[in-house]
Amino acid sequence: MTLTCPCCRAANETATCRRCRADLSLLAAVEVRRAFHVLSAQRFAANVRAGEALTHVARAEVLRPGADLVQLRAALLLLQGDYAGAVAAYDLC
Repeated sequence: MTLTCPCCRAANETATCRRCRADLSLLAAVEVRRAFHVLSAQRFAANVRAGEALTHVARAEVLRPGADLVQLRAALLLLQGDYAGAVAAYDLC
């Protein structure tokens, strides 16, 4: 996983910034937790359990919003039959 240092904006593969030596371990932990919630949402969606999947999408958005989550939310809303909500969610992209 590539981490962008919030101090100097260098791309890093480790928990210590290669340029400024900032500790990125908390940032790495947040990204791991976000990835867990995204994967959980995808698994619930595969089992047609959109309600639980949307809960995990919301938890992932708290950690770090992203276009991937907007698209996943729109797909889950389609799965639930909420077409207007899906269009509204997708318009955020």
